[in-house]
Amino acid sequence: MKHPQKRKYPNLEIKEAKNLSILGLEILLLNLFNILPVKAATEEPVLSIVHSQENANQWTGITDRLQTIGVKYCVISLDNVRSMGDWGDRRILFLPNIETLTPTQAIALEEWMSKGGRLIASGPAGSLSAPGVRQLLRSLLGGYWGFSLSDLEEIKPAKTKLPGWANETALFGKVRGGVVIPNDMGVQSPAIWDSQDNPAAVVTTERSTFLGWRWGTDTASAAELDSAWLKTTVNYYLTAPAPSNRMKKIAGASESCSTTVATVERREDTGTGGRRDTAIQREVVAPTSDDVNFKGQMQLPRVSASPPPRV
Repeated sequence: MKHPQKRKYPNLEIKEAKNLSILGLEILLLNLFNILPVKAATEEPVLSIVHSQENANQWTGITDRLQTIGVKYCVISLDNVRSMGDWGDRRILFLPNIETLTPTQAIALEEWMSKGGRLIASGPAGSLSAPGVRQLLRSLLGGYWGFSLSDLEEIKPAKTKLPGWANETALFGKVRGGVVIPNDMGVQSPAIWDSQDNPAAVVTTERSTFLGWRWGTDTASAAELDSAWLKTTVNYYLTAPAPSNRMKKIAGASESCSTTVATVERREDTGTGGRRDTAIQREVVAPTSDDVNFKGQMQLPRVSASPPPRV
């Protein structure tokens, strides 16, 4: 009869067991105190947020919520976006309550997302843009702003729990927003409105999340609810399984990171060795019924400099 062999390294096994116990305790503490990756002390911002004339009067509420979350971020001026690289090399981009994009900006955004960028939008995103732009944004966001709700409505979790989306109490409450109409394919809704037919309040895809209210405005939602949704969404994309999270930066995009809103003036040579400031005028040509191919046939914004002043 064979006797079981004695373990050769009992001290090593005890040490491994202790290490596993410590690791389990650390994970438990992280969950108890809600310490999420977005709140970790990172040296570089992981998020870029877009400033425009449309959300300028909401900017204080927007930045106050970002500071509450504790996430570092870069600021991008929408007026300066003319190419893919202008959207920045941070992997997550937030468009809060921006209703107007030019065709050039929308096409650049599509290219930026094709390189691994993840997009978060809130409010009636792109709803005042040209028809071709609205169509492209609908495909990028997984849906579109259908209509505004007349009263405050309760946001509640969807009946089907989605993997990776937490059902924290802070995510739900009374909000003044609108119904997001999802596309048919590849779109999920982690939150719905507690109203007739339970329409979508939030839609999400592998590449984007669309929040159906004006994020950062006290008249629409509480700061705690806004903060919880942005924190959850950023963490969702930062912790997504490979290959979604392999891209740390967007290749070919601008590495510059401004943390404040700045007015950038374009300067050009006068031809005499000096330089002068010029006003930039954009003319957005809306697509016609002949614009079958958005990318190929739509006329893009024409940029022209104002004539030099007479001396």
